[in-house]
Order: sequence, then C-alpha cells, then structure tokens
Amino acid sequence: MGEKVLLNADMNEPTATESRVAEIWTEVLKHDQFGLDDNFFAIGGHSMFATLVTYQLRDAWGFEIPLSVIFEHSTVRDLASFIDKTTADAADPDTVTG
Repeated sequence: MGEKVLLNADMNEPTATESRVAEIWTEVLKHDQFGLDDNFFAIGGHSMFATLVTYQLRDAWGFEIPLSVIFEHSTVRDLASFIDKTTADAADPDTVTG
C-alpha cells in the first residue's frame, strides 16, 4: 500500500500533474492533510511557501510560473490544470501563427 492518499480526494485518480503538484505542496507545507480542491492558503500556505512552490514547479516543469499564479490557481486541481494547459499550448504547433 504505502501510497499517499490525499484527504477529501474524489474517487477519480489524480492526474500525473495533480500528483506532482500535491507532492510539491507536501514538501513545502510539511504535511499532506489536504485534498485536490483545498485552497493552498487555507491549509497553511502563505506567500513565502508559495514562492518555494514556484521554485519547485520550475524545477519540475522547466519553465517559470509567476507567484501570482499560485494566488489565482490556489488548489492542486486548478494549478495542475494551469500547468497542463501551459505545457500543451507551448507544445502545440498550431498556436504558432505566421
């Protein structure tokens, strides 16, 4: 078993991105007592922790994620969705015009 289970997680398995974001939050917050839809700031996060999260997200995905994104997408699910969309947009050749 040994697998971490996020509290309040719905019955759907978290995506790979959601799982990695949750791991980063767990490392920064030093606990895993949150679910995919819990607000980062309501579960013990603050601006300094949010800054640490942006550093780890950059290391994990290879691009800068502004601090404001953590405030705008303050749940694991929303932040993972933002990362997936940003990654897909960067990789999609149809987004290039000209």
